[in-house]
Amino acid sequence: MRPLLVAFSLLTSSAAMAQAATSQEALPTPPASEPREAVEPSATAPQQPAAPQPPRANAPTVPEASPSIDERLTADEHRVEALEEQNTETKNDLSALKKLRFSGYVQGRYQYQQDLDDSGAGGYSRFGIRRGRLKATYTTDLTQFMLQIDAVPTGVALRDAEATLFVPGTKQQLSVTLGQMKWPFGYEGPQSSSDREFPERSRVVRNMLPSERDRGAKVNARYKFLRLAVGVFDGAGIDSGTTQDNDKEKDVIAHLGFDLKWLAGGVSGWYGHALGRLPSDTFRHAYDRSRIGADLQAYFDVVPLGGTSLKGEFIAGRTYGAANNAAHLDVPAHGWYLLLVQNIGLNDAVAVRYDTFDPHNGQADLAAGELPGADNAVDTVGFVVQHHFGENLKMSATYEIPTTHAVAQALDPHDNLFTLQMQARF
Repeated sequence: MRPLLVAFSLLTSSAAMAQAATSQEALPTPPASEPREAVEPSATAPQQPAAPQPPRANAPTVPEASPSIDERLTADEHRVEALEEQNTETKNDLSALKKLRFSGYVQGRYQYQQDLDDSGAGGYSRFGIRRGRLKATYTTDLTQFMLQIDAVPTGVALRDAEATLFVPGTKQQLSVTLGQMKWPFGYEGPQSSSDREFPERSRVVRNMLPSERDRGAKVNARYKFLRLAVGVFDGAGIDSGTTQDNDKEKDVIAHLGFDLKWLAGGVSGWYGHALGRLPSDTFRHAYDRSRIGADLQAYFDVVPLGGTSLKGEFIAGRTYGAANNAAHLDVPAHGWYLLLVQNIGLNDAVAVRYDTFDPHNGQADLAAGELPGADNAVDTVGFVVQHHFGENLKMSATYEIPTTHAVAQALDPHDNLFTLQMQARF
């Protein structure tokens, strides 16, 4: 048995040795002394990104894909062109805004009037808003647009709506206006209510030029110190109760004046007709509606307190009415006023005005019991004190004493009037 085990052990050892020798021959090892050849990267093998190198000190940095100088100059030129276009648009917008101007004023009041007689009739104590004006004006070298409204507790009303053409080549010294505007007559009628010293116009102007405005066409001309305004109007005024005058009767109104800065004035004329019927008329009749007027304003600076101005105006005419020019058909009337204004420093002023109006020339004063006749003349003395709180706010206190001509047992009504007014404007 032992010999068999030895023989089997020898046999298995020999087989293992033979298998090991075969494996070593399948994996040949290159000689250690033979150099390795460089292996080129395969075209399909992904390239490994190079490790970022730290910048060298003081080395200029160049951005990747930086534009060339020509490209940068072209981009800058485009930016400059864009800025120039924006600048041009801004200038155009500002130029348009400079042509448009808004202005306006508000007159708030407190008024107290005496009782007309001992019975307590008449008179009042009241607060009110006399005027609330807002005006827009757009002016170019050739044209002008002007619109003004009046917003008060009784409603909103159109006061002015003017379309003006400046005749080319005249530097705006000659113009034609069509629309609703003030009558070119006298001084106090066309004067702005925001500039006037007294809260209301004189009695003669209120009767001869009620509402001061009408619809029509007007030509304005200036030559050195001369002024001319002439126009054709419906004639009845905007307070006549009609929004459209359809009759063929039109009125011609003109004012020829001068302005020497310290002295100004002029003469005015008005001729037209008013359709109406008196009790003696069977049919309507075209009665003359006429006015003549003269005005003068003088400005001095001889008193150390401040400037002094003296103003006066006379108007005479036929056919008039406070609310309707046809109310006093074919009735002649006249009146005048004289106004003295004294400035005290830059913010204060005092003024006194005397005005008179005879509503029926040549007619004797009448009386109805203890009351004077409706056509009796009225003389009014007024005093006003003003103070300006800066450029935009003015306060005035006015006291007016009307005296109605009376005869026999008739008594002058107790109709003295106190008015406290605050005016704000912009």
